[in-house]
Amino acid sequence: MISAIREATNIIGFTIEDNGVGFTDENYKSFQTPDSRRKIGLGGKGVGRLSWLRVFGGASIVSVYQAEGGFLSRAFDFVLDESNQLRNETNGQATGAIGPRTIIKLARYRSEYVARCPAKSETIAQRLIAHFLPILASGECPSVTLSDGSDSFDLISYFKEKVKHTEERDAVIEIDEDRTVTLKIRHMKCDKDIRPRGQHYNWMFLCAHDRSVTEQCIDEQIGLRLLDGEQIYIGCVSGAHLNDYVNQERDGFTFPAAEETAIRRGVVSSVREYLDSYIAISRKEMVRNTQALIQENPQFLFLKDEMCEFVEALPLNSAGKQEEIFVSMSRRRYRRQREFKRLSDEIKTAPSHAEEIKKKVDDYMKYVDDEKKGALAEYVSKRKAILDFLDALTAYEDATKRRQHLEESVHALICPMRIDSTQIASIEDHNLWLLDDRLAFFNFFASDKEARNYLDTASEERPDLAFLYDSCLAWREGAQSGDKVVLVEFKRPGLEAYRDEDPIRQALRYVNLIRSSKTFRDKDGRVVSNVGDRTSFDCFIVADLTEGLRNKLIGLPLQPTPDGEGMFGYTDNPKAFVEIIPFAKLLRDAKARNSAFFAQLGLNG
Repeated sequence: MISAIREATNIIGFTIEDNGVGFTDENYKSFQTPDSRRKIGLGGKGVGRLSWLRVFGGASIVSVYQAEGGFLSRAFDFVLDESNQLRNETNGQATGAIGPRTIIKLARYRSEYVARCPAKSETIAQRLIAHFLPILASGECPSVTLSDGSDSFDLISYFKEKVKHTEERDAVIEIDEDRTVTLKIRHMKCDKDIRPRGQHYNWMFLCAHDRSVTEQCIDEQIGLRLLDGEQIYIGCVSGAHLNDYVNQERDGFTFPAAEETAIRRGVVSSVREYLDSYIAISRKEMVRNTQALIQENPQFLFLKDEMCEFVEALPLNSAGKQEEIFVSMSRRRYRRQREFKRLSDEIKTAPSHAEEIKKKVDDYMKYVDDEKKGALAEYVSKRKAILDFLDALTAYEDATKRRQHLEESVHALICPMRIDSTQIASIEDHNLWLLDDRLAFFNFFASDKEARNYLDTASEERPDLAFLYDSCLAWREGAQSGDKVVLVEFKRPGLEAYRDEDPIRQALRYVNLIRSSKTFRDKDGRVVSNVGDRTSFDCFIVADLTEGLRNKLIGLPLQPTPDGEGMFGYTDNPKAFVEIIPFAKLLRDAKARNSAFFAQLGLNG
């Protein structure tokens, strides 16, 4: 029986009464002995009674015990004094006693502890349960009643009412690489009103000899507050290892702090397994919050494909904290951009653009999963990889020899060579969008094929790219517009020496060739379209405006493009529109046209 002593409305102390054997001569001798080892087998260190004097002004003890010839009574006061802690001792017959009992009165809190005692008797019951949780949970606790005026609590019954589920599991804890210990964890789901401390919910107790030694709130570690709305988690950890290393005051352990950290970490891992279904719900909430943030911030769209991995890496306490999730998203995007930068740097030294593009696309697609984002994600990822490689092709192939990449490298990147449009299956088989997205809407095209293969001519000349548009709205400017032919010529990046014909006159020669041939045919000889008087011609020259090329252009009707980087004009003989596109402009314009897509998938940077 534990009874509260009140003065007005304040609790000033307690009396504790039990029916144990009492202060026999042997037990009293042990009580008088500092650091007594008499109850070492039960975990007693012989110093627990000193905590009475730490908290209260003193203790008064009256004990009835059995001796030869009947029951005897021993009474004394236990006070804080350097020379005489036991005072006012009396011994004699216990007249009328029918059995042993001991009453300990702890009165008058020391000043520093007055405000720390709860005012409500139910709160005291809950604190007593928290302290003796291990022995209560084991089912070995003797009957204990708390009495406070008209309030009375049977602690065992009260505790059992509050526990909704209990399960005991062994946990093997790795202390270091060479050592493990096995501890027993009693997992319990309890009503929230027996939580040990105010605003905290879930607790873990490290115990020794069936009594709590240290306690820790684990709300943050498991990322949970209430379970099922009204319950909390309480775990009691016990085992021989903890029994062996509990300190004398039974308020801590003597093993190193790093070892205690390892034990707590291992125990929390076991707790997470026990609470797996609740943690899964918490993870789902994180997913919902992450998805909502992606909806509001499309720069994080790439995370849709990494959702499980991303959420698993979030702290367990992030479920309802969108700001923390946003910070984690930003950190992941930064690291991802740095990885893309590394991939872009590596591609510049690749010997084979076809192989490197495939590898590059595969690397990007680790972050952009077409299964979840659809074909657009893969298509845009490929465009990013192509642009990275085009950038590499405009630089030296061999810096030490100052040798540029050949024009065939650029040509093959933009469109396969020596084929016509009947030999490609889809828009994915070329990269004409690098020049102009409208080029994908051709009716027919030929790439580096002899003109006699598709024109009514015997000429073996091979325009780099020749396109025919006879019904494509992308190039029409009105209902009366005629068919259009587009010619593209590539020159080696950085080329200075134009020993023979300049690329403008070369393209115009092809215009005359097509005009004189009159008819486009496919590889099987079928007529695709006729070339008439109303057919217009656009000629694009992809070449750097080096000094050597500028000298070749003297006298031609060309002027700078609005951005000042290229040149364009219209020729009369033959009639054709002509534009020179330097590689830097080609790359920059292509990036600009696709920048919105890259930003949407988080591929910029």
